[in-house]
Amino acid sequence: MATLDARQIADLAQAALERAGTRGPSAASLARAVAAAEMEGIRSHGLVYVPIYCDHVRCGKVDGNAIPDVGYPGTASISVDARDGFAHPAIDAGFDDLIPRARETGMAAVSVNNSYNCGVLGYHVEKLARNGLVGLGFTNAPASIAPVGGARKVIGTNPFALAAPDGAGGAVFVLDQSASVVAKSEITLHAREGKPIPEGWAYDSDGNPTTDPDAALKGTMAPAGGYKGFGTGLMVELFAAVLAGATLGKDASPFAGTAGGPPRTGQFFIALDPAAFSGDGFGPRMAALAAAITDQPGARLPGQRRLENRRRHEAGGVTVDDALIARIEAI
Repeated sequence: MATLDARQIADLAQAALERAGTRGPSAASLARAVAAAEMEGIRSHGLVYVPIYCDHVRCGKVDGNAIPDVGYPGTASISVDARDGFAHPAIDAGFDDLIPRARETGMAAVSVNNSYNCGVLGYHVEKLARNGLVGLGFTNAPASIAPVGGARKVIGTNPFALAAPDGAGGAVFVLDQSASVVAKSEITLHAREGKPIPEGWAYDSDGNPTTDPDAALKGTMAPAGGYKGFGTGLMVELFAAVLAGATLGKDASPFAGTAGGPPRTGQFFIALDPAAFSGDGFGPRMAALAAAITDQPGARLPGQRRLENRRRHEAGGVTVDDALIARIEAI
């Protein structure tokens, strides 16, 4: 086992991505997100995903040399065509204009289409909070959830994320949750490690509950809260696919494996300047709301565990399996 800091993790990921055929700026953008995931203890979107990213560049599922095309259809609206490239540089390109426009107009939005897996959605909206804005984000995914009462997959795990600024360059909380009981990447990770999944995460291809991750990957994901989870995923599909002009989850190629070509899924982000809506009152009210949660023993704000992991790993580094490092270095 080796202990790596954030810079070493990012360098390891970026070098592999560039060797696989990704342009430097895009590789750097994605590598920063990989390092952040490792620092926050989200292994499913960390270094373990780098070989998959590289495979997808080599097989053409992602165009590693794509340069995002940014458009301005309205005063407070920005559109980004990822051009079949990675989502992260496309989102970064949109945020370069989203942040100043939200400050100028009070509220602005950016859509991203012809995109790909954007990793940890909370990572992106936290950037908006660190810039003093309330950030709301949506991303759709290849279909894996059937509507309640149905058996055919219609929407993906479709997360949404919300981050609130703390007025000091950080976030009061980062809420990041999917329409499914758990992210599909967690089931993929269990399958890779040969571990069973908890009951209630997914169904097999016959619609029966299963603890076998391989059977789950061939079946459907369980929506969180039944019909309510499916409704949440439908909301995300409207923003990230329909409004963004991206491929519907039911028509998108899978993020897993090398077959199917570019998934061309999408993202949608809304940024709001608190001062434009509540003046000086946002900070005190936000603090009071947060305190109502943190004052209770055993309760925590959304994203608190990730923040604690980040602080611990910043001090002591992240332990990474030698075999995984070797696999990435061999790319």
